[in-house]
Amino acid sequence: MSRNVMENKKTPTLFQLFFLKNDQNESVAVAELDEIDFEEVKSHLEIGESVFITRKQKQKPTMNFIAYNIVKKPWYLLRS
Repeated sequence: MSRNVMENKKTPTLFQLFFLKNDQNESVAVAELDEIDFEEVKSHLEIGESVFITRKQKQKPTMNFIAYNIVKKPWYLLRS
């Protein structure tokens, strides 16, 4: 009897945290994490900083399809 085993290659979801500091330079600190420490977020908020949390996006591959060049050409007909 054959047995098929599929391995789940689930990558952890990475979060990006942007800490917007309230200083003269308005500097930004960025952290990439797989888990968010809300106590750290709370401490940044308590000192007057802003926090922006987002999910890290996978980079989309840049592809050039032939159909894109065809679409760019005019599709209408001129009357004489």
